[in-house]
Amino acid sequence: PSFGIARSLCLSALPARRSALGTMGCGGSKEAPKKDDKKKGGADSAANDKAKDRKNAANENKEYQAKMEFLAKVPLMKRLPKDQHPLVAGALVIQDFPKGATIIKQGDSGDELFVIRSGEATVHIKDDSGESKQVAKLKGGDYFGENALLRDEVRMATIIADTALATFKLKRDKFQELGLNDKLQFANRKAVGAGVAAEAKSKPPSSKDDAEFKL
Repeated sequence: PSFGIARSLCLSALPARRSALGTMGCGGSKEAPKKDDKKKGGADSAANDKAKDRKNAANENKEYQAKMEFLAKVPLMKRLPKDQHPLVAGALVIQDFPKGATIIKQGDSGDELFVIRSGEATVHIKDDSGESKQVAKLKGGDYFGENALLRDEVRMATIIADTALATFKLKRDKFQELGLNDKLQFANRKAVGAGVAAEAKSKPPSSKDDAEFKL
């Protein structure tokens, strides 16, 4: 009889043990991530990366097309063969300035040429007494700073953004790499650069239009 009672107690304990083991098993399954979830997360990440790449490529293409269209309208580029425009477009860097910003300063060294995309700027020259005088205004399509590229000279004028100013910037190393000193026509330009100070000091004031000043 005692053997029968003990056997009954053991059998009654089995469901509780099985329940406990089942609970432990459930807890373990929650901690271990499923392989399918890992694959899904990796696929989502790859899809997001591809979408970002497509968006960046679209933006770069749009920017490149804008450069090409702009270059075709700039008088400075008239002598440049059409097949050279893509090379120049690839070398140009977009740089914008807020109203009132000093873009280049007289007496500073520089290695950049700027071409105005939109907006206006004013050209200021300091005389021997240190007094600053406005000598010209610049607008879309005009350029400045070429003397720093052509002759490695210091800035001979100060250029200030009269409005919000959008420009394309070309560095000296790219300018020389593309051989643009022999391809671009700076002599008969309407725009101004950054070298008028020497001319202003050596000659008396003339009746020239502001657009005829050469910097």
